[in-house]
Amino acid sequence: MFLFVFAFIFVGSVFAYTPSTKDTANLAHLKSQLSGLIEKNNINLRDFYNQLRILQSDYSQDARLNYMLGNLKDHLYDNLSAQKTSAKILSKDSKQEFLDQYLTGISKDISGSLNNCTGRYNTLDDISFSYDFPTALTIATWYRESTCAYHLPNNKNWPFQITSKDYGTGEITQNKFIETVVDFMEFTKNKFGGYSNLTGKLSYSEFDLTGISNFAALYNGWNKSWDIILPNEAKYLYDWYGEEFSGATKYGIFPQFLKALERELSQ
Repeated sequence: MFLFVFAFIFVGSVFAYTPSTKDTANLAHLKSQLSGLIEKNNINLRDFYNQLRILQSDYSQDARLNYMLGNLKDHLYDNLSAQKTSAKILSKDSKQEFLDQYLTGISKDISGSLNNCTGRYNTLDDISFSYDFPTALTIATWYRESTCAYHLPNNKNWPFQITSKDYGTGEITQNKFIETVVDFMEFTKNKFGGYSNLTGKLSYSEFDLTGISNFAALYNGWNKSWDIILPNEAKYLYDWYGEEFSGATKYGIFPQFLKALERELSQ
């Protein structure tokens, strides 16, 4: 709602536009207002950025409004990007150590399976960072649930296969895809919110095998008899990781996570 107020402030048809002193002052004021809303809240930061992106597209024929919305949008994205870059730099060594520890357990070359998944890496990375969730795990789940499909499946459960919302079928737009990724994040956060005694690490910059196992269990059902929470069918987590889980038809969350992480660190 706050951003739609911005839009109405600037509405007006102009065919050529050079920002005025008043426009510059308005932008500075709005950036100041936004700072209070996004401070230490990257979910708001990305959400406001995305709303501005959509509004700029909707008002593309209005040069003045398009400029104002674009300026605010770029301001927010620069903020998001700077924070994300800093997090990547600070966490690179620990992520590499994790990768070195576990990568050799993959029992089949799965590099090709990522080809459909990483083309939208920046979008997935922005949203994952905003929700403090490992990007490689977002990619691994998308792969496991729909082989990184960029369409709405026939069962209407969307690319991450959550049954609580009907998305329809057929083609998918960029905005609809972003909506499905955000829904995945919120669904996951709600799942973890119900288990305050879980151990393990699972964030954008820090994770361990226990945290990843907990995620797979909560996403796919879990069995309390395991020392750490694991899926009822452990192959959901481990398919093609180690000889015990070789011969699967689809790669599990963990090996796919490792390959996505490997590609992330090579960029």
